Amino acid sequence: MTRLRPWTVARGHPVAVGVVAGVIAVQAIWMVEAACPRMTITQCLVAATGLVAGASALGVALRASWLAVITTRALAALPRSPISPALQASADRAGITRVRCLAGTDRTAFCAGLLRPYVYVTTATSTSKLDPHELDAILAHEGAHARRRDPLRRLLTRAAADVMFWFPLLRWWLRRHVEKAEVYADKAAINHAGRAALAAALLAAAAQPPIPVPAMAGATQARIAHLLGEDLPIQRPPAGLLALSVLGAIGAVWLVMCLGQGALTAIGI
Repeated sequence: MTRLRPWTVARGHPVAVGVVAGVIAVQAIWMVEAACPRMTITQCLVAATGLVAGASALGVALRASWLAVITTRALAALPRSPISPALQASADRAGITRVRCLAGTDRTAFCAGLLRPYVYVTTATSTSKLDPHELDAILAHEGAHARRRDPLRRLLTRAAADVMFWFPLLRWWLRRHVEKAEVYADKAAINHAGRAALAAALLAAAAQPPIPVPAMAGATQARIAHLLGEDLPIQRPPAGLLALSVLGAIGAVWLVMCLGQGALTAIGI
């Protein structure tokens, strides 16, 4: 059974999406006087838009708080291990003061934490056959994420995309944010350890399926292009996605106005 995806429909039929958005907009304007008998059209639309924005902001705050709690609990449950001399030396060279070693056989390195992010490295990564320069590249990459507080940025962006599902442009923006953050971190790794060390770390991660190193696993195509010295193309959101986002925003305002009309009818106004 084929799954119907709104994005696929919007991309294949942008004109139809535009027509539907226009119909909803016209109907929403027509409903203004019924939903807001004591307000002008402009005042009613501003009020409905403000309610949608306020509800969305509250939802994003609650979702972000929940994700933060889950992340904090998951990090606290990770098994710790003493930092090896090699890992400490590599962290010192990268200028990383907040680093933690995790006990485990998975070759993993990642940055996590909100206001004071830490770089986490497993014992399997720090004691593996990686060249010291390759380990330096991994730590420099994660250190760049920590300095930019990318975990916090990604959490807020994901919370917004989850709550405002009716505005799919946010999901596209989340993917672009991840890609740009990874490329920026790669630049820091190249400046610190060299292009060859970063390339070797990427190859080492690719050569170990089923346990890749998360530090080396995001936005692969863009990172390889950057590693080869190619200029990254300027990416703009597709027209169909923009149309679908506009349709979703209009639909959200329309829904608020419908609820307002129903409430006024129920209380006899």
